[in-house]
Amino acid sequence: VLGTLDIATLVVMLGPETDSPHFLFEFIQSGPSLVVVLDHLPRKDLVMEAEYQKRFYEDPDLDKIRQLFETAPESKPYISSVLFIRSVVSPTAVLYKLSSSTQVDGGGLEEQIENVVYPGSEKMVKEWVESFRTRGLPVTNVDDMVKRDNQIKTLGIEVDLSVNLPRLFGQEISDRIVHAFRTSGCSKT
Repeated sequence: VLGTLDIATLVVMLGPETDSPHFLFEFIQSGPSLVVVLDHLPRKDLVMEAEYQKRFYEDPDLDKIRQLFETAPESKPYISSVLFIRSVVSPTAVLYKLSSSTQVDGGGLEEQIENVVYPGSEKMVKEWVESFRTRGLPVTNVDDMVKRDNQIKTLGIEVDLSVNLPRLFGQEISDRIVHAFRTSGCSKT
């Protein structure tokens, strides 16, 4: 084994019955640091659909959750090296790396999880559930929504495989797995 992969990802993708965002929760732990990714993945273009941005991101004030992470001790923005990831998240996405050291008051990573990650993720989940219970609207152009969702799902899987498999199995085996995924029909939308 080439390395340990301490990563967990949860993506909940809704069907085309509603235009509510999808839900993303991911964490990556490496030693005394934890990368947290929390988002309501937009299903429409937020520039062209200003009402969508207002309904799902501004009105519920999701930026307050992002600010909770921003102001946490030993927290810094996490910028993914993968362009695809940076292009699909919302402007209110939580993308932060939390660290702990013995020099900072307020404790280590366990305290960061208890004081920041848990309450922030709980609020994010509650707001997401509320978004499709009360703010989601029926989709008028189902074909476009399904096409966008499938593209995000397929590219997301490919990117995840391409980035994470080499750390587990080495580049040669990873390339073969990704090639098999692409040619098997699994990656077709």
